Amino acid sequence: MFARSLVPHAGEDRTVRRVSRAITAHCKGAALLVTFGLGVAATMVLAQGAVSANDDAHRGCSNRTLRGDYGILVSGVRALGPTVTETFIGTAIRTYDGRGNFEQIDNSHGTVTGAVTNSPGVGTYTVNANCSGTSTLFLPGAPPIETSFVIVDHGDEVKDIVMSPAPNLVTAVLTRVGP
Repeated sequence: MFARSLVPHAGEDRTVRRVSRAITAHCKGAALLVTFGLGVAATMVLAQGAVSANDDAHRGCSNRTLRGDYGILVSGVRALGPTVTETFIGTAIRTYDGRGNFEQIDNSHGTVTGAVTNSPGVGTYTVNANCSGTSTLFLPGAPPIETSFVIVDHGDEVKDIVMSPAPNLVTAVLTRVGP
């Protein structure tokens, strides 16, 4: 009896093969369905990501995109005179009016100047429809600072770099903190 159960009869062998082929075919079909389903899901996720990433560009931006208070984290190398530069870090709070003007209060710490607190500044900005833009910052006793920026996350964040004066190599990230 024990040996008989290990060796199938001729009819049983064909049945086992038939069942095996049916299971294999079913598994291949299921695998194809799963693969197709994953492909559709991946396409939908990628398409949604592309729409989200380009949502600002599709909506378009304007000066009104920047309104309210933004916290700023800034760092880099700044000019102190014709031949002197320093590495510095800083924070600020900037308030955009949505019409092309802003004001700010900043605090910084430089390798030469040390800590400077509550320094006021004012400026102007222009936002392009593609969510890029430029600004000019006026600080007491300093030449105008020209920047180039891009607005991301529907206006919740701004990535900014100093374009002039030339010795400055400064980047800043601005994050919306108020309405």
